[in-house]
Amino acid sequence: MNPGRSPQGASTDDDLSFADKIGYLFENSRDENGVRYTGKKIAEKANRLGYSLSDAYISQLRTGKARTPSFRTVEAISRAFDVSVTYFLSNPDEDLERVKQQQNYVEMLEVTGSHLAGIDLGSLCPETIDALIDLLKLVKAQALAKQLEGPGSDEQAQTADTTPAG
Repeated sequence: MNPGRSPQGASTDDDLSFADKIGYLFENSRDENGVRYTGKKIAEKANRLGYSLSDAYISQLRTGKARTPSFRTVEAISRAFDVSVTYFLSNPDEDLERVKQQQNYVEMLEVTGSHLAGIDLGSLCPETIDALIDLLKLVKAQALAKQLEGPGSDEQAQTADTTPAG
């Protein structure tokens, strides 16, 4: 079995829905006796592994009636089928890059002492996150420059601005 292969009629893994991907596993995976898995068997296997998953919910995922399973559900199904959770990601490289961007953003917020209350980072496009990171880097650089100048540097700069040139 190769769960990375596209089901018939699909051009790439990026085009596949969760229902398509789980359907492919049900069509192509077999248990230790060579028998296709059923939703009930996968639910039972996932529950034995310590997850809470029902056959009814698996059915909804297979038909597309349920479209956004939690990570825990994806993990349960992945472990029951013995595949990596990355199999279900729409584009693992893009998702990983987005997580790295978000980590960089959070780090910059911490370093600069800034915060943007009420912003749902998950709703921002990658370009906006990059712009925010660049802005926070600028704030950080200015804060560091100010620290290096030392206390009283603002007063010296103001005095220099008001002193007549000789």
